Amino acid sequence: MKDIVRPALAMFAITAVFTLVLAVTNMLTIDVIADAREQARLASMSYVLPGVDVFSGDIDLGNTSGLLSYSVGFDDQGSPIGVVVQMAVTGWDRMIVLVGIGLDGAVTGLDVIAHTETPGLGSRITEEGYRHQFIGSTGDVRVLTRGTAGYNEVVAITGATITVQVIADGVNDAIEFVNQAVLPNIQQ
Repeated sequence: MKDIVRPALAMFAITAVFTLVLAVTNMLTIDVIADAREQARLASMSYVLPGVDVFSGDIDLGNTSGLLSYSVGFDDQGSPIGVVVQMAVTGWDRMIVLVGIGLDGAVTGLDVIAHTETPGLGSRITEEGYRHQFIGSTGDVRVLTRGTAGYNEVVAITGATITVQVIADGVNDAIEFVNQAVLPNIQQ
């Protein structure tokens, strides 16, 4: 019995100490990690909507059709430049995507800020060449499985067509929402 109890108590003590260390580390770093994530998100927002000096606070959309929130971007004179929509789409797994839309209703940029897509396949959605295909789109973005993309078209990534399609659908939803619900209000 001694041969079982002593090692079990030792393992319990070691596990308890490591759990305590992890809990304290988590408490000390949780705010730093949250702040770093928010700074990275703000940098991505500036990337998808160039020329912004300041963003309005996020306006929560309650996950309407995958649209999570939006924020209006303003230049240094206080004039609106456009809108950044944060959305959640599901390909292999849930992805968080930012879409910048200018006052003309066209996409100014796209950035995937969180995903767990397959490396080398779906993860290629983060590549500049793929994301750049959306710039200038004004709605009804279609996914092509072959050929060269034209206006409002993007070429799918081989092996990740579904991932590309759900992002295109999300971009279409974002464009429609911004054109109908946001731009008319900020252009007045």
